[in-house]
Amino acid sequence: MTHLNRGLAATIAAVVLALTFAACGSDDNSSSGSSSSSGSSSSSSSGGGEGVSKAAAQLKPFEAAPTKILQTEPLKGAPPKGKTVVFLGTADPNNKKLQDSLKSLATSAGWNYSVVSYDPANPATFNAAVNTALTKKADYVAEAGVPLTPQVIKQVQDAGAKWVLTSVAPADVKDPVIVNANAADNDDQMGKVLADFFIKDSNGKGNIIIEHVPAYPILGAFTDGFQQEVKALCPDCKVTIQDITIPDLTAGKVPSIMVSALRKNPDADYIGFDVGPFAAGIDSALAAAGFTGKVKIIGEAADEAALAALQAGKHTAWTGFNPVYSTYVMMDAMLRDSLGMPIDQKKAGIQPTQILTKDNVGPVINSDKQWLEPEDALDQYKKLWNAQ
Repeated sequence: MTHLNRGLAATIAAVVLALTFAACGSDDNSSSGSSSSSGSSSSSSSGGGEGVSKAAAQLKPFEAAPTKILQTEPLKGAPPKGKTVVFLGTADPNNKKLQDSLKSLATSAGWNYSVVSYDPANPATFNAAVNTALTKKADYVAEAGVPLTPQVIKQVQDAGAKWVLTSVAPADVKDPVIVNANAADNDDQMGKVLADFFIKDSNGKGNIIIEHVPAYPILGAFTDGFQQEVKALCPDCKVTIQDITIPDLTAGKVPSIMVSALRKNPDADYIGFDVGPFAAGIDSALAAAGFTGKVKIIGEAADEAALAALQAGKHTAWTGFNPVYSTYVMMDAMLRDSLGMPIDQKKAGIQPTQILTKDNVGPVINSDKQWLEPEDALDQYKKLWNAQ
């Protein structure tokens, strides 16, 4: 998850509106490319019952709600006061969640915080937002989802500031970029966890069609991770990737495309989704086409609708995803950077998850009908930040 040009911001806007995790990078060629591609697993090192057993063993740690954050090292001292964080934000509700969370964190640290808004459909406004952030004497410029050009990276570096990212693909995390929270490694992890469930649940015989929008490279880490796991552990499983174009996504055609894919592959007994909101409308589409009860629905990064469908027994499994967790990682990285401490990029790039089913989803849905685990993640981070 190739450098992209600024003209792709219009494509990114579609993700900002749809994805739980604010936004993702895009590739302008893929939005008009082939609508489908398929592939199946080949011979693997772990076949038959051995592969199923290994998948079940690997899945075990993800069956319970996570209770620990990944960062364990406390700060070496009190961070300096008065640093300035400027968030480049959009009007999207999920992006607003990131803005509000980071504001609370920065204020608690005694730092200055402000938001400069831009329109994802207008690349010029992003560049203008960067300029405005630098006039505010930003020490750190934070943003979600927009791939950075070499020019804009250098502009911030020349001003003596640093970039703090989340959900950006591709992203080269080196000076002046200090972190990319919720990176491609997180999608890869969820892909492998969901694949282990698929292998176990199907007893090594599953046939799945996975919806995928190749215009969003970060989601390619999910489909790649899923396929790699199936190839390694389940020679009798079959995986078909159903490509979705940006125009079809924004036109709400995902359900009808998936139904058509099922008709072309009548042996498929699972369908998968590479992010929760992309499954919108699938239940009614399956019912209208007579597929209810014939296929199981699974996916990564459950949203509120997917969680409700799990509770109702309409869906089979989703991975849990906490979009605000990335702001804790971003703040942690800034505090460490302000103290000259190293940042563990592997820990920063992934976050705790859980395999959610009807059996375990109820207790982990909060009052806002979301999955936000570990439930005391912020308190755990604050203990590390206050330890001296």
